[in-house]
Amino acid sequence: MRWPELLSTRRLGQSAPRRTDDHRSPYEIDVDRFVFCSAFRRLQSKMQVHGPSLHSDQPGDYVRNRLTHSLEVSRVGRSLGQIAGQYLIQRGSAQGISAADVGHIVSGAAISHDVGQTPFSHQGEQAISAWWKTSPIAAEVLAGLPPEWAYELTRFEGNAFGFRLLTRLEGWQPNGGLQLTCATLGAFSKYPWSGVLPPEERPHPMKYGIFASELDLFREVAKATGLIEKQPGIWCRHPLAYLTEAADDICYRIVDVEDAVQVGALPFVEAEELLAPLADSQAAEYASLVGVERKLTYLRARAISTLITDTLDVWRDQHDRMLAGDKIPPLLDVSTHKPQLDCIERITRSKIYRGERRAETMLIASRTIDVLLDGIAGMLLRREATKEDRELAIRDEATLDLVNRTRDPSRPLPRERAGWAREMMDMIASMTDHAAIRMAKIIAGGLG
Repeated sequence: MRWPELLSTRRLGQSAPRRTDDHRSPYEIDVDRFVFCSAFRRLQSKMQVHGPSLHSDQPGDYVRNRLTHSLEVSRVGRSLGQIAGQYLIQRGSAQGISAADVGHIVSGAAISHDVGQTPFSHQGEQAISAWWKTSPIAAEVLAGLPPEWAYELTRFEGNAFGFRLLTRLEGWQPNGGLQLTCATLGAFSKYPWSGVLPPEERPHPMKYGIFASELDLFREVAKATGLIEKQPGIWCRHPLAYLTEAADDICYRIVDVEDAVQVGALPFVEAEELLAPLADSQAAEYASLVGVERKLTYLRARAISTLITDTLDVWRDQHDRMLAGDKIPPLLDVSTHKPQLDCIERITRSKIYRGERRAETMLIASRTIDVLLDGIAGMLLRREATKEDRELAIRDEATLDLVNRTRDPSRPLPRERAGWAREMMDMIASMTDHAAIRMAKIIAGGLG
């Protein structure tokens, strides 16, 4: 692969540039387009780690949600991309491109990396997948769909939904969604292979980044950026996608510890022991700090700085292999700090990700998703047997009205199964945590 193609400014859905902007690069425009789209705003009401509880509608004012997490990841991504851009310029690999341009590409991919998150984050993905695997209603729906749909729906993947949002559902353009540059979309695509492949044929059996409905769109991205198609429907990663992934990994591994202290899931002393080896703190400077929050801020900032430097060392070492399309592990897995990162992961998994509040969130997520899918899919199955919506029973007519008020009512909801199944999943997967809970309560007639 070659950097002139990898940094392609071609916009998805445009055969030629419509206009240029003297004040912003094409990649900076990508960031702006995403920040002003509705999917970005919805991230403010989607959980990061600590979600809705039985005792409160909000996890607290301090802890991060998907919006604040995405903003932080974008800042780390910008730093990683800008320093990587300086390296490319020194090598003579990126003619006519500034280091800031590469920073904007990674920042744009990073700020949008979680846009496809379902309500309740990964618990929501699990609940959706479980419903499609086990529900009798799901089995009836799948019986009328092509077999490969089951590969996607029984392993519903937020990364693929994110690509669908960016390239089809968001924006006002008739083609290409937000019409982002192919460079940014390539850097966004963490799992550049199709969900229609059986799980055993994917590079990662549980992960994929492209729904069948967007496969042709990704082919356009791959062609413009020169991504190597290793096998039919499986491409190599864009080299900047490794930096996008690393920005996310750096943030969540460090800040999840910080948040855990704030919600009482982890004692400060234990958090200090986890972060101090990465922080390389100055003893006198650290000793002068008073208060847990100041100390946490110090440790978090210095730990992130350490990991940025280390990540770029690994990226430069692996650069030529990335261009060859070789399979490279996540950059933090090759970090010199991997032993300490593994220690952090063990603690966070046992004390943060599996705590009491996480169990509450999983139960709320499962119940909410089941009620939504049972109620809406059941109604739409019965609707198939009618010629007009007024023939529906009163309850089904009310459910349909609720669905139409949630989606764009100016577009008639398809009556054919593939059409309504896709729209149903678009609607539910796009919801915020609280919107999903509210709709489920209405459908259930007062779910408590």
